[in-house]
Amino acid sequence: MDIMLVFWAFHIPAMLVFLAGIGLTLSIWLQGTVNGRSDISAGKKLSLLIRDALAVVFSARLGSLLWSVVWDGALHPALFKEHKLRWAAHFCVLGGIVLLAILSFFSFISVDILIPIFKMDNLFTSIFANKDHALTAFLNEFGGLVVMVGLIIVIIRRYVIRKVDMRTRMVDTEIIVFFVLIMVSGYLTEICRLSFEFEELPTSAIYAFLSYPVSLLVRTAPFPWRDMHNWLFLFHALFSSAVVAYLPFSKFFHAVAGAIIATVSSLQTEEAPTMREKVTYEQV
Repeated sequence: MDIMLVFWAFHIPAMLVFLAGIGLTLSIWLQGTVNGRSDISAGKKLSLLIRDALAVVFSARLGSLLWSVVWDGALHPALFKEHKLRWAAHFCVLGGIVLLAILSFFSFISVDILIPIFKMDNLFTSIFANKDHALTAFLNEFGGLVVMVGLIIVIIRRYVIRKVDMRTRMVDTEIIVFFVLIMVSGYLTEICRLSFEFEELPTSAIYAFLSYPVSLLVRTAPFPWRDMHNWLFLFHALFSSAVVAYLPFSKFFHAVAGAIIATVSSLQTEEAPTMREKVTYEQV
C-alpha cells in the first residue's frame, strides 16, 4: 500500500473542506459592518477589505502590520493581563501549531518541489529535507512539546479547575482529543522511525530530545518497527487532515480569528486613512 497516495487522497478533500469552511465563515462575517457600511453587498464588503489590506501591505505601515500580528495576535498582551493561565494555553497551543505547520511546509517544498523539480541542493534543503538534521529534529520535538504543555493547561482549566462554560465542553473536548491524538501519534511515529531506520543512531538524533531516549530503550525489542511506523504515520497524517477539515467549524478557530481581529483593531487605532471605522467583534 502506498501510504503517501492514501494520505493525499484524504488530505486534498480535507483542504477543500477547509477552504469551504473558511468561505462560510467569511460569508457570515461579511453580514456585518465594513468601513461603516452595512448597506452594501458581501462582494463589495470583501473588495473593500482586500483594498484596505493591500493599502497596508504596500505602504510604510507594513512594519506596523507585522508588529501587530506578533504583538497583538500571537503574544496577546491583553489576554496576558486578564488571565495568565489562559494566555499560556493560547500561546503554547497556537504558537506550537504554527511552528509545526511552518516546519511541515518547509519540509514539503524541500522534499517534493525544490529537490526533485529544481534539483536544488543548498543549506535550506539540507536542513528541512532531513528529519535528522539537528535543527529540524530539535524544532519538531520542541514544537510538539509546547503544544502538549498548552493542551495540558487547557485540560486542567476545563476539567480540574472547571472555570470554563460547560455549554462549550463537547466542542472543546473534540478538538482537544484531536490535538492530543495528533501529538502523541507524532511522537510514536518518530520513535518507530528511529528504531528501524538506523542500525546505529546518528549523533544528531540526540536533538530529538524526547523521541531519542525512548528509541534507545525500545529499539532492540522484537517489534515490526517499520510496519508500526507506516501505520502510525498514516494515522497521524489522516487525523491531521481531519483536523484541518474540522478547524473552520470549531471553537478553536475563534482563537485564530481573534488574533486577526486584534491585529485589525490595533492598526485601526492608528487611524489609517483607508480604515475609517473601528471594526468590533459584534460587527465581525
